[in-house]
Amino acid sequence: MRHERTIRILHIFIIIVVFTQLLTELFMQVPKPGEKIDVLMGLVFSVHEIMGMIVLIVMIIYLMIVGDNEQHRNRLFPWLTPEGRAGLIIELKRDVPGWFKGILAKPEDAHRIAGSIHGLGVILTTLLGVTGCIIYLGMKHDGSMPPAIKSIREFHELLGTLLWIFICGHMFMAAVHQFKGHRVLQGMFKGE
Repeated sequence: MRHERTIRILHIFIIIVVFTQLLTELFMQVPKPGEKIDVLMGLVFSVHEIMGMIVLIVMIIYLMIVGDNEQHRNRLFPWLTPEGRAGLIIELKRDVPGWFKGILAKPEDAHRIAGSIHGLGVILTTLLGVTGCIIYLGMKHDGSMPPAIKSIREFHELLGTLLWIFICGHMFMAAVHQFKGHRVLQGMFKGE
């Protein structure tokens, strides 16, 4: 499937900023009231905060581009229209049984399924950016925060775990499609 240049560039940029976020999350130390923070780990936490703002900005730009283009919007969020929902159900009934036999439809033949998965990733990443910004604004420098912000932080951490699962699954499926000869990586990164 051929993707237009703007979408390809944004996809690459999303990969870079989200991957940076996930890496910093592994090594950062979150400030806690009354505890001394390691300088390097505190720096990693600061990078995580800054990159989180960048993730949110990129996702807002991405959503604005997608929202302005009916074809992109219908691809990523087919469940928003009756026709999209009907088409998605047809694809799921047709393709899911084959998955258990190692049969994958070409991405262009299962565009509503693939698009829905991508759309869920967009929503997940955007929610992570939003909750991260709320935490940033609600947390004091010593790491203390009101109960509502603590709840949002717990939700943010859950979303982070879901994003790890999403990315691992996304990479696995891209590799399987590539192995099956569907050339999904060339379509996204080279525009073939």
